[in-house]
Amino acid sequence: MRTDCKIAWLCIFVFQASGLFAQQAMVCGDSKIILIDYGKSADTIPAVVWTWDAHEAQDLPEVYREKKFNSVDDCKAIDKGRKILVSSSSGAVAILDRKSGKALFHADVPNAHSVEILPGNRLAAAASTAANGNRIMLFDTGRPGRVLFEDSLYSAHGLVWHKGRKTLFALGYDVLREYRLTRTDSLVLLNSWKIPGVGGHDLYADSEGDGLFMTEHTGAWRFDLKTYRFEKTEGFPDAENIKSIGRHKSGQFIYTVPEKSWWTYHVSFFNPAKKLAFPGMRVYKARWFGD
Repeated sequence: MRTDCKIAWLCIFVFQASGLFAQQAMVCGDSKIILIDYGKSADTIPAVVWTWDAHEAQDLPEVYREKKFNSVDDCKAIDKGRKILVSSSSGAVAILDRKSGKALFHADVPNAHSVEILPGNRLAAAASTAANGNRIMLFDTGRPGRVLFEDSLYSAHGLVWHKGRKTLFALGYDVLREYRLTRTDSLVLLNSWKIPGVGGHDLYADSEGDGLFMTEHTGAWRFDLKTYRFEKTEGFPDAENIKSIGRHKSGQFIYTVPEKSWWTYHVSFFNPAKKLAFPGMRVYKARWFGD
């Protein structure tokens, strides 16, 4: 977004052209996912345009509705925003139809911390530290509950399918891995990189497609997919235990930093800076919608 405008109407035009008025973001925590309109959000008050609450999802089995989605910790838009991926550390993942809010797929995943859609209606889930956890699990969305393949990964926390490379990136406690999906429904390890620091947490694709944003215990990084190096983002307000990070194509960042234990009551933005408040909701992650 340009900041050197000298004519008021031209500034407004450039601001609109940058897409900020059309920007939407998803916020997840507790049993909920909230979709907000960034451009219409005034001061710290978010403009809510859509919500999903697992406790009200009558199409889900009772144990999922009342227990397994009590701690939603990731949400991602797919299929041009028509569907939403959701994971919960209470033990489940799902695919939602955004228009109806109905669950198109759900499965048990111990301490699920991330989920990603792969070609051929395959779905990968990151099961973090838990009994039967510490692994990457692969599902066929047409056969709920059946695990096609799994690979051990301690404290599995982040997943990104890179369409250009046609590979799956997975983040663990101190390592970033790259897998290839085979025709026989297995994941073959191609590369592995030691991350700076420990406690790998969030992994999200740069909108430009040539890097991955990654957070660990001490701060946030960008992994360059050309040089295979971890780099700091100039000026980004680093913090401990950043739970989520992402950058819109306009250049603006969205991120969450814990205020109480593992949750926050705010979603933060950088370049330009802004904060939106969600009182009463234990927010975990926030994502740009459909970027």
